[in-house]
Amino acid sequence: MATDRAFLKRLENPVVGIRDQYLALKKYCPGKVEILDNDKTVQWEGTLQPTPVSREYQVVIRYTLSHPPVCVVKSPDLTALAEGEKIPHIYQNQTGIRGTHLCLFLPVIKQKNKVSEWQPTMFLADTILPWASMWLLYFEFWLASGKWDGGGVEHDENDGSER
Repeated sequence: MATDRAFLKRLENPVVGIRDQYLALKKYCPGKVEILDNDKTVQWEGTLQPTPVSREYQVVIRYTLSHPPVCVVKSPDLTALAEGEKIPHIYQNQTGIRGTHLCLFLPVIKQKNKVSEWQPTMFLADTILPWASMWLLYFEFWLASGKWDGGGVEHDENDGSER
């Protein structure tokens, strides 16, 4: 009897469940963590400060099984800080969370055969939170210089609308 390669791959790198995401966030990331939506969603809300001299940002990270995580900066208002300049690497916010929806990783792009840089085998505490802090650091550099040094793939704000 042959074993399915996809099955073996899942055994090698199991999906991190909502409970384990919750426990890791609770242990390693100060802030409010809750499980929502009949145990299908974990949400973290807290403060990120990229450097000791950076401003503090109120951030929400929400992850629902079978969907990529979303990261929204609630305050300060990044659009106001940008003073009319188009902020790079954000999505049109359709998350239901008021604020700016950050683009932290390459999503699945079906028409271009691209695989997401974030996988459900990864912990939010090890990926999305530090990536958000780095994004905010690059945002601060961008505010000062007008140049985005954070890398990434140029995209339209609507590219993340399926999130």
